[in-house]
Amino acid sequence: MKLSIRIQLDNIIKDEKFEEEVLNALMKARNITGKQFRVIFWNENLSEKDVKNFVKRNEEILFKMSTQITKKFFYSWFVIGNNGDKSRWRYHCDGDILSGIDFYIRIIKHMSQRDNNESRNRR
Repeated sequence: MKLSIRIQLDNIIKDEKFEEEVLNALMKARNITGKQFRVIFWNENLSEKDVKNFVKRNEEILFKMSTQITKKFFYSWFVIGNNGDKSRWRYHCDGDILSGIDFYIRIIKHMSQRDNNESRNRR
């Protein structure tokens, strides 16, 4: 199962410092989650040029993460903000992006600890 996180790209590209903070937080989440991690950037109102510039600026870090940029909604394991979309998700966080990523990390850590405890109890 992919532990995808969906974020609206429009809200990240407002300034490069914030963009860098978000991408660093996503890399932290990726390092904790491992190969199951995937980030989905949902683009609502950005021009193709804006998206291409974002990818060009962040090509190296986006390559390290399993990244998808889309205009469509589909199932995501964790969604930050929903803007009225009708897609399905397992977890949802209203609020700002950085606190949403932090919440995602806390869920992943909790699941990992739970799984470790369950495997110890089976021995």
